Amino acid sequence: MSKKYFFFDIDGTLTKSQSDPTIPKETLATLEALRAAGHFVAIATGRAHCMAKFAMEATGITNVVCDGGHGFCLDGQLIDIKPMDREKSIAICKEAMAKDLPFAVVDGDSLDLLAPNANFNELMDMSDSGMTYHVLEDFSLDRIQKFHKIFFALTKQEETILETRHLLPYMRYHDQAFVFEPADKYEGILRIMDYLQAPLEDVVVFGDGKNDLDMFRKAPMSIAMGNAIDELKAIATYVTDRSDNDGIGKACRHFGWIR
Repeated sequence: MSKKYFFFDIDGTLTKSQSDPTIPKETLATLEALRAAGHFVAIATGRAHCMAKFAMEATGITNVVCDGGHGFCLDGQLIDIKPMDREKSIAICKEAMAKDLPFAVVDGDSLDLLAPNANFNELMDMSDSGMTYHVLEDFSLDRIQKFHKIFFALTKQEETILETRHLLPYMRYHDQAFVFEPADKYEGILRIMDYLQAPLEDVVVFGDGKNDLDMFRKAPMSIAMGNAIDELKAIATYVTDRSDNDGIGKACRHFGWIR
């Protein structure tokens, strides 16, 4: 069998669920078996590189597509991270400031949230994510050179207030908030495959959520977890068992990638 290039989402794919960051022992055993069989194993996540390190350490995976496809890491070394479009990011933030909307910016591979006031922090506690909130009295968009993520504390109904919201892709992981972030993991996969000079037809992706949709539409082979959203299952090559019931291992054995 030819060498495959596996890319795994983190939350709800490698981990037991979206809310439980535990990686099942069966999944860890499968990842080790894939590596032992000579396959390439990587993470593909919307998380920033610095927020994906827990999964890298837990799984021993050193290859990562991060920042929703805008960054990638090989053999533990961060090769590149591209920021979001600066002019569009500034336009979104300017409208937010003019309307006094609660928002915060991440300006690099960082856990620091930068904001002009405490509005966002008063509505959203991000401490569980490991992020630190900073209110800058001299907050200036002109001084922010790179926009990697922009968080807003707005409900689904309230987000329509932000007229510039369609300038950049955004995802909602919480009822009370959404985040502007890159949302095409396959872009990062293409960059890794080009870097390695590896054949695209050997790419296999695993996922469960909305931010995996573009990756599933473009990858030659896609495996949806049993706990995946219906929209993802509908376009997957194959639907396996749940992430907390050896879904990754069952799919890999089904296709003969491991025994």
